This record gives sequence, C-alpha cells and structure tokens, in this order.
Amino acid sequence: MSWKRWLVAGVFVAGVGAESQAARAEDPTPKTDDAAAAPAETPKKKKDPFFGNSFAMYLETRGGSASIETVFNPLASGVQSSSVSQLDFNGNKVGQFTVGWTLPRGRGQYLLTYTGIADGDYELNATGQQKDYANILNQTHPIISFYVPWWQITIRDGQLRTTKTPPVWEIGVDDANSNSKPDPGEFRFPATTFDATASVPKDLGNRIQTWDLYYRREFGGLKIRSRWTAGIRYLNYEGAIVTPFWLTGGVAISGFGFSDGVQNAPIIMQQSTTGVGPVGSGEIQFNFFRQRLSLYGVVEAAFLLENLEADSGPFTYLASNQDAGSFFPGSGRIHDSLSKSSWNAMVEAGVRVKLLDGFHLIADWNRTGYLDTLLIPNSLSIPTNPAQISLGTTARFVSRDFQVTSVNVGLSFQF
Repeated sequence: MSWKRWLVAGVFVAGVGAESQAARAEDPTPKTDDAAAAPAETPKKKKDPFFGNSFAMYLETRGGSASIETVFNPLASGVQSSSVSQLDFNGNKVGQFTVGWTLPRGRGQYLLTYTGIADGDYELNATGQQKDYANILNQTHPIISFYVPWWQITIRDGQLRTTKTPPVWEIGVDDANSNSKPDPGEFRFPATTFDATASVPKDLGNRIQTWDLYYRREFGGLKIRSRWTAGIRYLNYEGAIVTPFWLTGGVAISGFGFSDGVQNAPIIMQQSTTGVGPVGSGEIQFNFFRQRLSLYGVVEAAFLLENLEADSGPFTYLASNQDAGSFFPGSGRIHDSLSKSSWNAMVEAGVRVKLLDGFHLIADWNRTGYLDTLLIPNSLSIPTNPAQISLGTTARFVSRDFQVTSVNVGLSFQF
C-alpha cells in the first residue's frame, strides 16, 4: 500500500472517532433510582424521662450526741428584786434522715431532710437577790442600791436543793473602808436559815424539729467539686424553761417570797415556736484516691417567719399589806406571743468514705444556731399591795437563741 492509501485510511479513522465522541457528548446522563439516591433518614432518639427510667432513690441517715449552749435568764421583779438563772442541758441527742430521688445525666436531686434535736436531763443554777440585807438590832439600816444574794437553787439529776442564806453587814465589823455604809464585797453570809430538797422532772421536753424540701445540684472536677441546695424549711420547737423569780412586788420582809421550788412552786415557762421560709446551702469537696475519700465543708442559712409563744401557767403571788404586816395571795399568769423574722445558720465539716459504689460512710462536726427560738421574760410586774391585785401580773419578754453543736456518724446509699 502506498503512502497515499495510508493517509486516506488515517483520515477516515480520525473522522469516525470524532463523530463517536460528539455522539457521546449529546447523550443525556442516565437517570438513577430516586429511592436508591435519597439518603436514609436517621431514626429519632428517644427522649429520657425527666425522672429517668431506672430506680434512683437516695437515702441518708445520721445521728449523734449534741451540746446545747447554756441559756442565761436574768429576770427583774420590780425595782428591788431580781433573779439570775443559768440552764444547762445534758445528754442531748440529734438525728437526721434524708430521702429523695436522683435525676439522670447529672441533673441533680430532689430531697426531703428531717432533723430532730432532743434534750436529756438538765442542770439549773439560780440566785435570788435583793437590794436589801438582814436587819441587826440596835443598828441603823442604810439603804443600798445594788443587789445582794439571798437564795440559791440548784437542780441536778432530778433533785432540787434550795437554800436561804441572809447577807449580813455590821458597822464596825464589816465596814472595811470606814464610810459607815455597806459596799459591795463587805457582806457576810454566816448562817443558812433554810435548806430543803425536792424531786423535779429530769427532762424538760425540749424538742427542735426541721423539715427541709430542696433541690441539690453538683458540679466541678474530679479533685475539687462543689454543690448547692435551694428549697424551703419548716421549723417546730416545743419545750419548757425553768424560770425562778420573786413572787412579791416589793420588799416588805427582806428575803421573803422567792419561788424556791419547795415552799413556792418553781415557775416553768412552756414554749412553742413554729416557722417557715427559704433555705439554701453551699458545699465544697476535696477528693482523694479516685474519690474514695472526700473532705467537705458546708454553710447553710434559712430565713424564717416565726410565731413564738410562751406561757407560765397559773401561779400564786403574794401582795403585802405593810400596815398589818400580812400578805394576800393572788392568782398570776404571764404569757406572750410574738411574730417575727429570724435566721437559722449552720456550718458543718466532715468526711465521706466510699465503701461500695453508691454506699458511703459519713462523719461530721456540725454547729447550728436556731436564732430567736426561745421567748422568756426578763422583767416582771407583780402587785405590791391588795389594792393592786385587780391589775394582775404583766411581764416583758425577750427572745433567746438555741445554739447546738453535734458530732454525727451516718451512712448514705444511692440505689
């Protein structure tokens, strides 16, 4: 074949190839199946129930011994007489129980906590004092403007002992600064003229109870974590406070008319307090050994609207008839009710030890102030003569605190 033939064959082949490429370019893109091309829909994720779909109850219980701070109660009866008492509580107990539900995905807990505090036996030290002292025959009796003790009352383990020891001042013997008048520190107490005992109740029945309904949420890292609470508190207090005082409005006979507990029954002020208001707390935790050991501290405060009531019950007082040198009994009673706002404040430090998953041992030190929970009298007005008996008895009251310190151990379990 000559070169001319090869040239013609090449041109023919090139033309056929170009026509084939043009025909392919004009062909439409083949259609695909719509069902195969469409992406499959992702199935919707089922939303967790608010309280979860598994059993998640939380239980916690604690208990221990408690110390209630001394209650001091000075009480003036008129301008000439007063008493000072100191009440201590022993063998006190505290208990706490918490129940609630833990929400899923770390959304916190809803909890109800009950706390109860009960007193045990008590000790009372009381002094009845007057701005007067014993008379000495054939000696002038200068008037004094300060109190001198006459009566002493002690209560221990349900046994009351009362003594009367008149103060004595004698010119030329006790007048240390030679100013011819008695001064504090110059009195003698040479003889006890009355000494008696009696049995009294061992327990005054003081009980403080709180119910806290709140939400708790935790946050933070593995080493240091925190949690807070917010909710509402209801407080209820019932009890009694022994309150010795003078049953006469004036000094007709020096040292006469004190509620010594034997000749004249002791006055016991019945107490009742309720309150409700918001409560909240903050806590910090320091975790060790992969959270097997935790040290923590908590501060808590509750702001309550309280109703306080106190009632002495009926008692007999003595109105003096100085002209006739006699006394007339009268029926007295002092009581008061008060509505006010108050605070409960708490600080706690403790340790948690992880025994098993969800099971912890707890030990803590706790100090709580139930402020303005008591309502006790500090000034008393009693008729001084028979003409004033119709006026009755009145008193001015003040609020006092319950300060409670406790050491507790307990367990918590998360189901």
